[in-house]
Amino acid sequence: MDEFEFQRNLLLIAYDEGTIVEEELCLFFVALEEDEEDERRDKADEPLGPRLDIDRLTSRSCVEKFRFNQLELRQLCQALRLPIRFQYVNRTCWTGLEGLCVVLRRLSYPCRLRHIEGEFGRRSSELSIIFNRTCQFLLNTWQQHFTAFDQVAFFTPARIQAYAQAIGAKCPLNVCWGFIDGTVRAICKPVRCQRQFFNGHKRLHALKYQSVVAPDGIIVHLFGPIEGRRHDSGVLGESNLLARLQNLPAPPHGGAYCIHGDPAYPLRPQLMVPYPTTNITNVQQQFNTGMSAGRIAVEWAFGRVIQLFAFVDFKKNQKLLLQPVAAHYFCAVLLTNCHTCLHGSEASKYFNVPPPSLAEYLT
Repeated sequence: MDEFEFQRNLLLIAYDEGTIVEEELCLFFVALEEDEEDERRDKADEPLGPRLDIDRLTSRSCVEKFRFNQLELRQLCQALRLPIRFQYVNRTCWTGLEGLCVVLRRLSYPCRLRHIEGEFGRRSSELSIIFNRTCQFLLNTWQQHFTAFDQVAFFTPARIQAYAQAIGAKCPLNVCWGFIDGTVRAICKPVRCQRQFFNGHKRLHALKYQSVVAPDGIIVHLFGPIEGRRHDSGVLGESNLLARLQNLPAPPHGGAYCIHGDPAYPLRPQLMVPYPTTNITNVQQQFNTGMSAGRIAVEWAFGRVIQLFAFVDFKKNQKLLLQPVAAHYFCAVLLTNCHTCLHGSEASKYFNVPPPSLAEYLT
């Protein structure tokens, strides 16, 4: 009796004793079959096929797998400053374009690396190295684009003014250039420090991120991760965002530009929040209603990230102590912004503000 047959018999005994239910038995059997298939393939040393060549794919297939067509992939590879060649300590080598495709393919939808071995002509061990190292390169290169957004080249006074005018045309506040909110990203239950990561509101273990979204759909600021139990106001204090907002230029008519958030945030000159709902006047109620309609752009941006890159929304594979979960979400946000630059977004259509070009955004 081989090892797999022995494990099947143990599962059947557990099912007969009522230790596991029928659904769990089926899942375990499927997992065993996949492991047995992997072992047979490794023993046979089956060829994986040729390496990835995006020109052999149709445009539709390329978009389905990588969210960008062939021309956009090459533009993106150049704009992200990916090196021509990567090399790992175990002598695994790959091109910048191949690394970008591996990252996009992995993030686009939850899948096991062994399921995409044939697409890239590489073993899952190599794909794991390529995915993690390319993600780390993107994090190291472009993290300042989100944390120090006030120093980014595309974020000019003219663009801030255009943002404020677009929001002012839809909302009652004409000096607001963006909207702030926090997002809770569920993770697999960690084996330790469970209380720190448990979010009582969502009733799950999670990491929290803070984002500021502009009316063109670009996530200008991203801070995190923070433990899921933390409040939005606490995350705001740690992010040092208010200090950076003070460094922004003043509007032409005087005063100060601001962003708008929900009632969880404190009221500051650079951060506007809704009026309290108790003893509220009609004018104040109209202000709250008008601003809340515009603040939905934040939710559109969060939804767009997980719509394009569903891997970061797959809770069971977000294993905090085993994977660089935050780096994966950062790369998903960065690539979503790049997709917005090329294709626009719901927010840019709603506020009628075109996003920057890919070259302008990644300058």
